[in-house]
Amino acid sequence: MPVEFYILVIPFCAIPVFLVSIDYLNKSAELERRKDNIIDFDKFIRRQEEGDAVDSDIAELLDINKKAA
Repeated sequence: MPVEFYILVIPFCAIPVFLVSIDYLNKSAELERRKDNIIDFDKFIRRQEEGDAVDSDIAELLDINKKAA
């Protein structure tokens, strides 16, 4: 086969695979970030029953410690 064929075919095969891989990694990282923002509701209720005024998980999400400092 001629060299020109390989010059045309290889980029059109490699570039889509590269772009799909980057998209997959981006979406998996986004899911991890969303998972970190989920509050454990049972833990929140237990702490609220124990008398915690502000739940530490919510305080971390709202960055209360950083704003107070």
